[in-house]
Amino acid sequence: MKNTFLKPIFVIALAMMTAFTITFSVVSGQVATEEQSPDSLNVPARPIVGVWRNTITLRNCQTGAQIATFQGLLTFHEGGTMSEFGGINPVLRSPGHGVWQASNSFHPTFAFIFLRFNADGTYAGTQIIRSTLNLALDGNSFQATSTIEVLDVNNNVVGMPCATTMATRFE
Repeated sequence: MKNTFLKPIFVIALAMMTAFTITFSVVSGQVATEEQSPDSLNVPARPIVGVWRNTITLRNCQTGAQIATFQGLLTFHEGGTMSEFGGINPVLRSPGHGVWQASNSFHPTFAFIFLRFNADGTYAGTQIIRSTLNLALDGNSFQATSTIEVLDVNNNVVGMPCATTMATRFE
């Protein structure tokens, strides 16, 4: 008789504890969403869209050794297009045009292409750069790693250097 009496009490107590746990979890979740920060939302404080000053370092892909460093500008436009201007003599190359995608807000990817010219002004081919960047939490700086394809006038790959980039937002 005692066991029959205790069984319903145990079931009721278990149901109440379950209800309390679920209620507490829901209320706790609501408090957290009211205090969300960019980090808790898993998005940077500012998106990649905007103008960036960058320092590009060409590297040996096998050793990571620095080959050359120069300045550049990147502009990420709303909608997924981008513009680029490298700090190399504009007689030797065109501005870059490309696309970007941010399926992960902290690690957008981008790719751009520019035309290359010889010193005498004749067409030398193109260069394609593909990069993945790591955007800072505040959205005001990033680091990127890039793979590069240097193509001749017949689109044959004639070089494949690597690069790293450090950039800050221009305002």
